Amino acid sequence: MRDEIEIGLPRTRLFGLGLVVSALQGLSAVALLAASAWLISRAAEQPPVMYLMIAVVGVRGFALGRAGFRYGERLLLHEAAFRKISETRPRIFEKLIPFMPAGLGAQKRGDTITRVGADVDELQNLPLRVISPIVQSTLVSVFSVIGLGFLLPSVALALLLFLLAAFFVAMPLSGYISKVSDLERASVNAKLASQSIELLEHLDVLTAYGWLSPKLKNLSETDEVLNRINKRKSVGIGVGQAMFSLLATAATLVSALIGAQSVSNFELSGVLLALITLIPMAVFDVLSNAQPAVSAFRAYKSSAKRILQLQNMQLPVVLRPGFGNQNISHFKNLNLIEAEVSYPESEPVLQDFNFELNAGETIAIQGQSGSGKTTIALALLRFLDLSSGSYQINGYDVAEYSESGIRKTIGLVEQDPKIFLGNVRANLLIADPGASDVELWNILDRVGLKTLFADRQGLDTELGERGVLISGGEAQRLALARALLADFEVLVLDEPTANVDQNSAFDLVSDLLAAAKFNSKRAIVLITHDVELAKLADKIQVV
Repeated sequence: MRDEIEIGLPRTRLFGLGLVVSALQGLSAVALLAASAWLISRAAEQPPVMYLMIAVVGVRGFALGRAGFRYGERLLLHEAAFRKISETRPRIFEKLIPFMPAGLGAQKRGDTITRVGADVDELQNLPLRVISPIVQSTLVSVFSVIGLGFLLPSVALALLLFLLAAFFVAMPLSGYISKVSDLERASVNAKLASQSIELLEHLDVLTAYGWLSPKLKNLSETDEVLNRINKRKSVGIGVGQAMFSLLATAATLVSALIGAQSVSNFELSGVLLALITLIPMAVFDVLSNAQPAVSAFRAYKSSAKRILQLQNMQLPVVLRPGFGNQNISHFKNLNLIEAEVSYPESEPVLQDFNFELNAGETIAIQGQSGSGKTTIALALLRFLDLSSGSYQINGYDVAEYSESGIRKTIGLVEQDPKIFLGNVRANLLIADPGASDVELWNILDRVGLKTLFADRQGLDTELGERGVLISGGEAQRLALARALLADFEVLVLDEPTANVDQNSAFDLVSDLLAAAKFNSKRAIVLITHDVELAKLADKIQVV
């Protein structure tokens, strides 16, 4: 429980000041109604105006205070909450980086995105919708009961009883009704996100093969489940609000009856009757902010647990390859000898695998889907460590080389290349931030994209989210341009025709290999399931 609280609790002076301002805002609201009630009652007796001036100033002051403190509360508390989130999300990304791209196979991407996105956003509800309303309501209730106690103890006692009923009956009952929906909501949201991502990423294929309808049906069913959960949650909130309204009405009526009886017995001035009657109404108005606190805290706990699960994940041994201090001055060859490779918590994907690649060679690794071709690429780049066997570069064990040395020598062009939101220039400069426009145009010319972008807005051509404004083949060429700009000595092309129609596949691979071989000493690994495409390489190794 302590860790769950710590992950969302801002421990800053800003947050503490926000709580103070929040309490002052609630007290100002109650004081405004009390001062207004007294002013109206006293003015009805038509005293000289000078006797009303203090109350008039008080009404104006409390009105300004309520608005000003409300603004200050929102500003301070939200700033503290957002700062906490801005510290938490980067830590989660930092934790996830070593698991990519091979370590989250069992963790669906949609679920991970929900945890990093929606669940982290949910953390703000601890300071904003749990702690702040409870602190404000508690302080306002205590000061109001004490204040009424000086005027009429019996009314103060009655208000105290109704407040206790609100805190310990209405709020828990409302939370209990929405308990199931609070616990289920995060997981169903994650499932919906996962299905949505799958549908959007494979929309073309699903449409082409007539598989879209079942996917849409599954998405609709999940959405209906989420709607039912939200309805149950709304019922809990509605019950809580109804009980708060009932208690507020009862407290007001009881206070009015007790006050009227005290006035008739000459125990209380008639001017104070309106004040005593309306204070419970003002207190419950402030208290209504805390009504959803139980449900909000439960939803927060659910998200906090899911985030802690990410933070506490242990990096498997296969995702912790050892690195040394040596750099690779010049690539000559690499060898996998009787290599065994497996993913975390899975059976070996490759066993007794042997592979040799020399500078200047182009080797095709050909095999059916699921045979382990991409696994070989991940092992070559040291995203996966060998379970057994040997991996050597230039005759030395790969563990003797530094991570930066490996990353500068071996590059990967994925089958689904990452095209970032922005223009062509921004996407290329990722590989070499210091490259000039002339160098960028030369690279684009080499991969056959110069004319395409020259006819648009040149290097300022926008590519859209995930490269939606260019075709699959163009995205592959752009990814290759990025790799060539980084000048890798070993280049791995993983299924470069995955997003290209069959008629264009041969020409695309031919162009990619020709562009990559511009450096005659560059070694190329072509991963493909297509036998004809594999023949474009110097050698073929079947998996």
